[in-house]
Amino acid sequence: MDIQDRLADRAKDKSPSAIRELLAYMKIDGMISLGGGYPNPDTFAFERVRIEFKDGQKIEIDGEELASASQYGPSDAHSTLKQEIQQWHSFKDNVELRDDQIVVLNGSQEGLFIMAYLFANHDDRLVFSEPIYPGTLAAFRSFTKNFIAVPLDSHGMQTEILEQKLETIEMTGEVLPKFIYTIPNGHNPGGVALSLSRRKHMLDIAERYDLFILEDDPYQLLKLDKSPQLPTIQSLDKSRKRVVRLDSFSKIFAPGLRIGYVSGPADIMRQFVLFKQSANLHTSTFIQVILLRYLKAAGHQKFMELIKKNCESYRINRDAMVVAAKKHLIPEVKFNIPGEGMFIWFELPKQCNCKRMIEEQCEELKVLLVPGDAFSSQNGCKNFMRASFSMVSPEDIDEGMRRFGAMIKNELHR
Repeated sequence: MDIQDRLADRAKDKSPSAIRELLAYMKIDGMISLGGGYPNPDTFAFERVRIEFKDGQKIEIDGEELASASQYGPSDAHSTLKQEIQQWHSFKDNVELRDDQIVVLNGSQEGLFIMAYLFANHDDRLVFSEPIYPGTLAAFRSFTKNFIAVPLDSHGMQTEILEQKLETIEMTGEVLPKFIYTIPNGHNPGGVALSLSRRKHMLDIAERYDLFILEDDPYQLLKLDKSPQLPTIQSLDKSRKRVVRLDSFSKIFAPGLRIGYVSGPADIMRQFVLFKQSANLHTSTFIQVILLRYLKAAGHQKFMELIKKNCESYRINRDAMVVAAKKHLIPEVKFNIPGEGMFIWFELPKQCNCKRMIEEQCEELKVLLVPGDAFSSQNGCKNFMRASFSMVSPEDIDEGMRRFGAMIKNELHR
């Protein structure tokens, strides 16, 4: 698949960095480099770095490893971390990735921005479900405001409606969208998962209309129940040409480190590399080495066990919010019980204006949720609220839901 004709005008004919492209030669034994303007490691501030993890693992970074971690690195990934991520990706998704199919990012948020930068001209259309994560909306709106919003239900994006919309576009001779964006697990804010049948249907639609899918999956491993992990859309794509996938370590390791990765067709990954060469050179080598050392010390199985253990606290909080919502909210409030992720999406009676409720009652009642209009590209979702259960104790969740219930009753009595 030749992507050159699909690229946005700004991304076409982008030249690689001449200096960055020379990095490969520096790995040759005996090479004397008089090229890149790298600071001398003798000038670096660090002598030794020790880190202790909660599971008892301890790592120490010093000497040549510390010098390398403190230095500039390749634009795609630290070479050893790339190998580790390939193994991790295969372990969790059963998908084998080549070296040219991975780029390490400053969190998966960077991937949202780059994907829109690469493919969306000002008039181009992009597809996503409504409601949508505001960070995605902000990234996409940097390049286009032309969106096809597809409704969400308890099984994720309603792909049958997506199919109808694309059929109409094709019949009227309009230009098809550049790609379909989806959060398949623990949808933020919807708190739902895309069903297996819809994952397959979305892939079939993408094949039929020759579209890319951007699979953004930060909540994949935050399982809150015992149901089996659904296969990723990337793993269902046997051609390995259709799906660009974003994985994040923010929800399972530490968000402040800002590290994630994108994987997909090699020609698209090359465009990601060219973007990083011009934008930020590379993701912090130091952070990549910390993640690398942890993955090697803990091992993939132990890391997965730790993630599952941490999910227990999220499950307890989710259950507390479900119980509290049923106890304190009026029966007209509707919500789904999430099987993964951190959020419950509450649908209030139609006459409720959630933004007004927060503006007028949040300070007095001392309870904060996010009004639904923040998650809409269509000036909708005005009677929806997103609640997160990730950082609050079960006791505070109960009291928070009681205050939220009072907020709803006040709004209805206006």
